[in-house]
Amino acid sequence: MKKLKGQALTVGAKIAVIAPASPVQSAEQIDQAISRLIRGGYSVALGATVVPMTGDLAGTDYIRQTDLERFWQDETIQAIWCLRGGYGSLRILPHLWFGLMAKHPKLLIGFSDITALELGIWSQVKLITFHGPVLTAMKSEFAQTQAFATLDGGGQGHLTGLEWPGESITRYTPIRGGRAQGIMLGGNLTTLTSLLGTRFLPDFEGVILFLEEVGEPAYRIDRMLTQLAISGILNMAAAVLVGCCIPTSGETEDALIAVFHERLKALSCPSGYGFPWGHIPEQWTIPQGVLAEVDTGKGTLVWLENPVK
Repeated sequence: MKKLKGQALTVGAKIAVIAPASPVQSAEQIDQAISRLIRGGYSVALGATVVPMTGDLAGTDYIRQTDLERFWQDETIQAIWCLRGGYGSLRILPHLWFGLMAKHPKLLIGFSDITALELGIWSQVKLITFHGPVLTAMKSEFAQTQAFATLDGGGQGHLTGLEWPGESITRYTPIRGGRAQGIMLGGNLTTLTSLLGTRFLPDFEGVILFLEEVGEPAYRIDRMLTQLAISGILNMAAAVLVGCCIPTSGETEDALIAVFHERLKALSCPSGYGFPWGHIPEQWTIPQGVLAEVDTGKGTLVWLENPVK
């Protein structure tokens, strides 16, 4: 199946904002999210799910599905940016019109629970999507600059390597040093694991697997990594890269690092912990399906192709 790419984001482009998983609870959050796009020089179209709500889901499965597909059919929309993650993307996967996505490739941006949409779309039509900040989390200048540079084809990370934010490189911990090439695939560990046994799980043979997580205790991280190991996914990967994971209350990040170190050190492929993606303010935007090269000894990551056309 041929790899598909959306058009590079242009100044003045119209971006659709949707909530395909959980909702926001206040109009202020919505206003702040929209203003970030407007300040970047873009126009905005709001989905039916972009209203303050309570509960776990931003509307019924049907409403969230059609919200996404309505904008995907709209030729004036260049990108679809998710308002937040939370929970619920997995529920709409079986109902999505993947033929539409293949016919009209667009840019889709989000992370955390949006992992289900990104990996599901890749598994069905090989469209590059973007594991980057949801709008409610895009609060740092670094995250905004890096996201827009990736989406507009400006070359952020393309053949030159991704720039680390500030002194964050000092937090990076190599687990097994080495270099590897492969396409980038991954995202939120819990959401990825929930795709096991479904038709929406991509082929991970030879990929650079990247992971992120938030609020999960160490034993559950261990259980999910064990499941990925038993399923064969960890042994298929050309490299395994872990973002900065946020521990649950009462635990430390060191406890999580110890679990990743113990599980990944046993693999023959390069691995490392502490890359800047996931539930942190200063994060990279990772194109799902882009060919890349990593050096886990140095903590460097380079795109070998442009993620947009």
